[in-house]
Amino acid sequence: MRHPHLPLLAALALALGGCASLSKDQCLSGDWRQIGFNDGLKGYASEELDKHAKACAEYGVQPQFDQYHEGRSRGLLNYCQPDSAFNQGRAGNRPNAPACPPNMRLDFETEYRRGAEIYAMESELGNLRGRLGSNDNLLHANNRRINEIRATLDRAELGADARKNLLNEFNRLVNDNNNIVRDNDYLRRDIERRYDMLRRRLNDFGR
Repeated sequence: MRHPHLPLLAALALALGGCASLSKDQCLSGDWRQIGFNDGLKGYASEELDKHAKACAEYGVQPQFDQYHEGRSRGLLNYCQPDSAFNQGRAGNRPNAPACPPNMRLDFETEYRRGAEIYAMESELGNLRGRLGSNDNLLHANNRRINEIRATLDRAELGADARKNLLNEFNRLVNDNNNIVRDNDYLRRDIERRYDMLRRRLNDFGR
């Protein structure tokens, strides 16, 4: 009897097979210094080479360990620079300070934390701007509906119940708009305040 979960397991196997760390072309090119450099530039741990070995085994290719680690070491020298650490934090990327040479770890961690602080501030600003944009879209939609109601209320043949319902909707929309306008005023002030804080913090960090 056919197992009911076989199609799901087959799909999962295909999905996992599509996540190889290197493509066939990369394996066959054999440029292990460049592969290592690229991994180091991203701050990948040395265990990344194990993934490459598994990916390339399918094509009968074995990694060149010395070349890979030489390239990775050069890549890490770039990744572990203070500016790179700050940018990693500001982008919200996960850090890998242990991959850095011991003499570079402290500066890396310091600058990463600074970048992560800026990331949090910029993320909050983005959220506030998103709320402001959503409110503006709702205002426009409400105003369109208000204009439609006004046009409908001008019709002489409109029944009493329909008129009452439209007036209730009209009043609700006007009340909603008043609340949105007040919320937008608060949001704009908060955005301006937080933007000033962000600029000052960037200045504190020499950015």
